[in-house]
Amino acid sequence: MSDRLTQLQICLDQLVEQFNATVHYVNIHAKPALLDEDPTSVSNRAATAPAPQSQQQQQQQQQQRSPQSAQQSPKEDANQESKELSKPAEAAEEDFDSTLDELATDIVLKSRQINMLIDSLPGIGVTPEAQMKLISDLSQELKQVEHERQAKIEEKDTLLRKVDDLIKDLATGISQVRS
Repeated sequence: MSDRLTQLQICLDQLVEQFNATVHYVNIHAKPALLDEDPTSVSNRAATAPAPQSQQQQQQQQQQRSPQSAQQSPKEDANQESKELSKPAEAAEEDFDSTLDELATDIVLKSRQINMLIDSLPGIGVTPEAQMKLISDLSQELKQVEHERQAKIEEKDTLLRKVDDLIKDLATGISQVRS
């Protein structure tokens, strides 16, 4: 497991990526806002105007329409198109809002995780003298544990020698019985 500073750096990198992804999503999927207060102004009309399509794209769209829609009157055709456009727009807006809520929740959760990591860092609210005493205590504890480890290694080596001697004695005894 990595230390807390590494975890904090990873979380900060993830938060930056989440911010970037959220801004990118909003830029791509949000409806354009009016540029000034007059919705009929030239700048607002230009901003909300559909992108110009080539003749080939327009022909493809017309060919994709069903034969029934070609037989309908222009008024019925316009009504049907407006109904078809309003349904996906409402669904797209609901999807946009729910995705935006989810992205915002992810950012809030990552921010809370970062705050928890920051709060768990040593040194916050502790004097330098107390930190030095803690380091000294931990150093003494480490020396004691190392001494115990060395003693256990020596005990293991002694037991291994005894087991080796027993195996040799057993092997010698078996060979003497057979000969």
